Amino acid sequence: MAVQQRAERTRREILSAAARVFDGLGYERASLARIAGEARVTTGALVFHFATKADLATEVRVRARAVTRVTVESACLSTEGVGGTAIDKLVIATHALIRLFETDPTARAGERLARELQSTGPGQSRECPWRREVARLARFAAAEKALRPGVDATAVAALIGYVITGVELEMRSPDVRVEETWPVEEAREPRCAAESGALPGPAEQRLARIWELILPVLVRQPTVRRHGA
Repeated sequence: MAVQQRAERTRREILSAAARVFDGLGYERASLARIAGEARVTTGALVFHFATKADLATEVRVRARAVTRVTVESACLSTEGVGGTAIDKLVIATHALIRLFETDPTARAGERLARELQSTGPGQSRECPWRREVARLARFAAAEKALRPGVDATAVAALIGYVITGVELEMRSPDVRVEETWPVEEAREPRCAAESGALPGPAEQRLARIWELILPVLVRQPTVRRHGA
């Protein structure tokens, strides 16, 4: 039993290390030796648990899908007792995702691996729990007649997917300092942000600003409460 527990602990440590390396370096630049060093195990011990880098990437993506699924489901459940609409749930779930991406290397690694390993197109939405949930909530919003006439639920889901991916990618940019406070007036935005089109401030504040822009275009009466706390 003790041997099995040690083996399982080593496996978890290898996966956590692999997530950090994939998140920081990407799939191509990551190596088994680098991951073994990050996990503080020998390459032989790593290969005993995962024969190839592809095996490691697959398992990291499985873990990433699991944690994002729990995150979006929990965010949606948090509104059940207060009469949350599909639009409420969309906003809350996207903020929860951004908080997850800010703090969890496994979740970020899953997103990066999905892009780098060519998981694009229709199959990506079926495989990715948060994209599936966004599409489901967009359909529910249409069923609730919360969307403006002529607004297509599929297009809404695609737009929100682009927003989440864009904010997650921007987290990786060294040009936008996350410690900057949110400007009260547009004129106070840093020159580099204004010239590049990047939004300054923490990721959740960037997302909140985007929601403020698109909600009036998407919904009949944007009565959604401010989220992000």
